[in-house]
Amino acid sequence: MSALGSNSTHTNYAMAVDIGGTKMAAAVVDLEGKVVQKFATAAVPFSSSGEANALEMVEWIRSIVKDSHFTVDGIGISICGNVDEETGFVPLSANLHWNRVPFGLMVHDALNLPVMAATDVRMAALAEAAWGAARGIKYFAWATIGTGFGGYLFLDGKLYRGFHGYAGNFGHNTWDEYQGVMCGCGKKGCIETFVSGPGIARAGQKTADSAKSGFLHQQTLYGKIDTRAVFLAAERGDPKAQSVLDEAQRITAISLAGLVNILDLQMIVVGGGVAGASPDYVQRLSDKIREYLMTEEAKRDLIVVRESFNNASLIGAACDVFLRNGTLSLLEGSTHE
Repeated sequence: MSALGSNSTHTNYAMAVDIGGTKMAAAVVDLEGKVVQKFATAAVPFSSSGEANALEMVEWIRSIVKDSHFTVDGIGISICGNVDEETGFVPLSANLHWNRVPFGLMVHDALNLPVMAATDVRMAALAEAAWGAARGIKYFAWATIGTGFGGYLFLDGKLYRGFHGYAGNFGHNTWDEYQGVMCGCGKKGCIETFVSGPGIARAGQKTADSAKSGFLHQQTLYGKIDTRAVFLAAERGDPKAQSVLDEAQRITAISLAGLVNILDLQMIVVGGGVAGASPDYVQRLSDKIREYLMTEEAKRDLIVVRESFNNASLIGAACDVFLRNGTLSLLEGSTHE
């Protein structure tokens, strides 16, 4: 991100920051993708008007850089939203309620360090391509199923950003604008609203309210149904809870199979809280995707795997720093001499 400065001294460490819809995480990461210093997570500060407070977030980043034991080449920032990776400008982040926030430039001006800011799914794909399950894979999609549903594409050995840099928003394809709910993006009935954690919780609540018995219905005695309650009820053998999860997986599988049918992908790397909520979620999703694939070759060869990192977006933010300063080659996944 030349617009945000450069640093000719390579120390082989990067400060990685991941800004989610509710939490911020940070770590110092080395050139092999290893965390060498981890910082306590912090809640995203929101103003009374409902927007994430960008100035407070910049100050938090300043404080962790000050507390770092390492001199870093730059700061990589993963952000949940659309981000111009050349400037760090955030035209839209639904979860942070940001519109046209120049966050990357704000961080650069405050710390006078190179800043590489990009959407979280792009950063996660970078981590998997450089140091994770997709190393050496030329055609893959990163997909995250958590608070939202989306991803990023890696095609012919390169990140695919699209014309505006927003490729990978497949969670915002419309599934049902008539029966669906409003999405944070401003549209109604997006796939994300059916398959994400909040979508599963919403369907679980509706099912529990209409049921007269079963473990999921019993959970209403303790308050509103959340995603965890649906998974717990399914583990206890509640068929209605399992049917909620089955439907979410069916819609997810149709969406991801569509990507494979269009792009002929080798691999899908799946991450996010929903994907990790049960040990067999990704395997069941893999089986379901194959029901919607067109070719026998895709059914045979497609690899669907869990993410390699506890927070791939965080690790990928560091990877972006090393890629931009030339100390890491993405294609080889190895360092330059």
